[in-house]
Amino acid sequence: MTIKLFNTMSRKIEEFKPLEPGKVGFYVCGPTVYHYTHIGNLRSFIQNDILKRMLIENGYEVTHVMNITDVGHLTSDADSGEDKMEKGAARDNKSVFEVAKFYTDAFIKDFNDLNLISPTHMPKATDYIQEQIDLIQQLEARGYTYKIEDDGIYYDTSKFPGYGKLTGGSLSGDRAGARVEFNNKKRNPTDFALWKFSPKNEKRQMEWDSPWGVGFPGWHTECCAMSMKLLGKHFDIHSGGEDLSRIHHNNEIAQSEPLVGAPWVNYWLHISFLIDKSGEKMSKSKGEFLGMDALRSRGFDSMAYRYLVLLSHFQAQLAFSWEGLEAASNGYKNIVKKLALLLNETDKGNVDRGVYDEWHDKMLSTLSDNMKTAETLVIVQDLLKTSEVNAATKIALFEFVDRLLGLQFIDRAQKFNALEAETAPTEIQSLADARTKAKSEKNWALADELRAKIDAAGWLVTDTKDGSKLIKKS
Repeated sequence: MTIKLFNTMSRKIEEFKPLEPGKVGFYVCGPTVYHYTHIGNLRSFIQNDILKRMLIENGYEVTHVMNITDVGHLTSDADSGEDKMEKGAARDNKSVFEVAKFYTDAFIKDFNDLNLISPTHMPKATDYIQEQIDLIQQLEARGYTYKIEDDGIYYDTSKFPGYGKLTGGSLSGDRAGARVEFNNKKRNPTDFALWKFSPKNEKRQMEWDSPWGVGFPGWHTECCAMSMKLLGKHFDIHSGGEDLSRIHHNNEIAQSEPLVGAPWVNYWLHISFLIDKSGEKMSKSKGEFLGMDALRSRGFDSMAYRYLVLLSHFQAQLAFSWEGLEAASNGYKNIVKKLALLLNETDKGNVDRGVYDEWHDKMLSTLSDNMKTAETLVIVQDLLKTSEVNAATKIALFEFVDRLLGLQFIDRAQKFNALEAETAPTEIQSLADARTKAKSEKNWALADELRAKIDAAGWLVTDTKDGSKLIKKS
């Protein structure tokens, strides 16, 4: 299929053409592991997973790098404030290394629960300190750096004429990064730290020797060093949340292109924010945010959240509400139940290859057109509704849908059938019979009390025209 993607650099949809035929180098900015990953961040990772799946289904071999930031990410865009990792360690009363491991493990659990394909490489910033020092030395040799005493080594953005080009800025116009508080020791407001010195009379948990003194690398440097080490001097796609475009990604470009030439990256993709009911983006810095555990505690399947995310386009902000998630969950379950019926059909027929190819190509071409996930899901719904495609062909197409969208429809449909087939224990059936009797006597309070007991025991009771039905909860 022809693949089209919106490129933040050109601000238009372009046809995707890889640097090397049949292969794609793909870098994604990963989490800073000082706290749990909130569902806004996870929206970005889900959309990146869709991009990867679409490329794979189009026949590309994808080398996917996603970093783990475990040092150097300060609490302020102005290169001031605490290192987020040190702050997390103080909050949790643990070592920085314990915090990094704990929240990395938690992130990977969420990553797996959401059925995201594992990256080819998941490097940690602390494992690439020498590569970051080497990069800074190369910039220093070319005259792009300067030193601020008792602070660190800084990048001089006035030396890079293209600074801010990713988001349409320049040094004479709209300056990417101008929103940060100006440190009057900097030469320019947009200058950023490459290497921060450890505070005097204070021992940091994470610090290293360097040609400039003991300290730690800046956040913007790590992505450049790791991506070029693992993907080469030039690669195809760099992605991340839209909040990274104005400062972090412009700073990456400013460090990389003086060393390797332009363009460093051919396609830049940015995923829009998940916003809360007040219209604010979901952010860990506020101190209150929703993680996957909050969704799990309310009984939501992780696939319901993935389905919610795919109902919107990656370039559009998505407003989160519990009501919206409930609606998405019901829509997802409806597809699962219909697929479960297909799996139970005794006469499924044979897969019709011509019909399969037609629907396969329709879905893949739609997703390949700038990742139109919602439109692709409409086609999935149409496939379920049509009577012109037999059960065997629909099931084969759903195997493809699960590879393409990662929604695990078949897995959930099989589990649904298994749970429906399970016979309730005698004591649960007795509660259901007592509830039916209470309803017939219009004793609604007792009926509700019995339903609650059935639910607490791990069973769902539903009323049908033939009476009540018990289904084992997953």
